[in-house]
Amino acid sequence: MVAYPIIDSISLTIFLLSIGGIFVHFLGNIVTGRFKRRFLEGNFKPVTEDEYIVSPIRLMHWVHMVAIAGLTFTGLCIRFEWLKPQLTQMKIHHYCLMGVILINLIARILYAFKGKEKTYKDFSFGKKDILNTPAVLKYYLFLADDYPHITKYASLQKLSYNLFWIMLIIQGITGFFILWPKVLLGWSVPIFGSIEIADQCFTGMHAAIMWFYVIFTNIHAYIASMEGWPLLKLIFFNTEPKEIVAHE
Repeated sequence: MVAYPIIDSISLTIFLLSIGGIFVHFLGNIVTGRFKRRFLEGNFKPVTEDEYIVSPIRLMHWVHMVAIAGLTFTGLCIRFEWLKPQLTQMKIHHYCLMGVILINLIARILYAFKGKEKTYKDFSFGKKDILNTPAVLKYYLFLADDYPHITKYASLQKLSYNLFWIMLIIQGITGFFILWPKVLLGWSVPIFGSIEIADQCFTGMHAAIMWFYVIFTNIHAYIASMEGWPLLKLIFFNTEPKEIVAHE
């Protein structure tokens, strides 16, 4: 697989900047007293009924997380030829994990529409969310203390979660194309000029989306830890929140 120095350089720079941004934001949590109130005094934002994560979704979250971690590791091994003697096994593991995440995605979409909770409604983005976005930004920039909780997910959460599954589908398509480029990329020759160039373009897109997931997964993990620790404990350790309140 071809290495892409430009993609790697830009993405690594963004990744390091995001780590720096997380560190600065964490300091902001300490300076403003949010960290003390939550983690030292235990005054976390109450979990509402509509925020509660039922067990099927917790299971699918676990499957997704493990598969993404495995895909990232095996993908890097393939791309940079780490563990070169096991390269064939890495490719097999990579595409097996791709199958797992595809099945999990289909199951999650079906559950969103057919499950008891009808969670597809949680991801719809409308006028309310647009009007809510400035308040969300003010909260994360420490310009306001009250979290603007109007639905299960705030506007920026909805945008990021919707972007996650869209990028996941594109990643799966590009990964499928570069598995058998001579068989699956024949249609693209009039566009790119040759199968080899098409293969490199789709491989570069695949690599860029991998970096996207690395960067945004770190941000997602940090925000989830800071803002939703009781829900995070529910997902990872099956620890029920001390209190579940009705959503106003």
